[in-house]
Amino acid sequence: MPVTLRSLQACRAIAALMVLFFHLGPTVQHYFGTAPLYVPFGHAGVDFFFVLSGFIIMSAHRADVGRPERLQRFLWKRFVRIYPVYWLVFLVAFAGAFRILDLTPSAVAKALLLVPTGIAPVISVAWSLQWEVVFYLLFATLIVHPLLAVAAVLAVLATRLPGGPMYLSLFAAGVGAALVVERWPRLPGRVFAAVGASVFAAACVVDALTGAKPTAWLGAGAAVMVAGLVRAERAGQVIGGQRGLQLLGNASYSLYLVHYPLISVGCKLATALGLHGESGAWIAYPVLLVAAVLAGVGLHLAVEQPLIHRLNRRWAPVTPAR
Repeated sequence: MPVTLRSLQACRAIAALMVLFFHLGPTVQHYFGTAPLYVPFGHAGVDFFFVLSGFIIMSAHRADVGRPERLQRFLWKRFVRIYPVYWLVFLVAFAGAFRILDLTPSAVAKALLLVPTGIAPVISVAWSLQWEVVFYLLFATLIVHPLLAVAAVLAVLATRLPGGPMYLSLFAAGVGAALVVERWPRLPGRVFAAVGASVFAAACVVDALTGAKPTAWLGAGAAVMVAGLVRAERAGQVIGGQRGLQLLGNASYSLYLVHYPLISVGCKLATALGLHGESGAWIAYPVLLVAAVLAGVGLHLAVEQPLIHRLNRRWAPVTPAR
């Protein structure tokens, strides 16, 4: 089943913007004392990404389960998707902040390898990438043998890493959504999408009003929404197919990586140029918002997309010479 669907790409775009707004407001407030807009539930975009990741991996690689000969290809594709662009952004940010960082070589190595440690130096959002890598490795054990996957999940839970059960449950929700879509092809897509979106939005409102993150409801809403959107698109009912959303969805990973360092540097530059207080915040906020989006799209088009294409050509079928 193809997994590059326009409705899901639109969701990627919205989730990436949620995280961008979540970081932009507090950072601008830190430097200027106020901010024009806050999106306190924006971190829910990460929850959605986890669910979506579980859905996509299961949809794309369900036929690989129990077939260890396909393990190498799976690991290579996951490596190409995560690490090269991350390393580029990490090294640029690390070089720019080298004098103010106090990291041991071991800490740098763990950050580069995305070893789960509970913290993520230099690129703060990389804590979520650490869990992406854990999920990929768990799925890799599923490709080798389902029983090995059970043992691997129990081993990860036994480490008692902060948030482990919660994050794994979000990935599992996405995996479950993929299985539902495959098993029930007549699922009423638009109804499920509407219900899931309503649950997800309600959970975001609860988060904003109470500060208590309702992870279970966010995950359930996202999973139902994804399943509904996919079934609706299979039935010819595309939601979010606009070109701008598609481009931003494609660039969501690059935007996710680059936005926080850019916002931090941008705020420092703005204050150095004499912008202060409420007036400075109203100028800096929209400029940084646009700059972050453009930087993410630019990084995707100029680096991420061609790099992934080139690296994945390693696995392209070889056409015999005539």
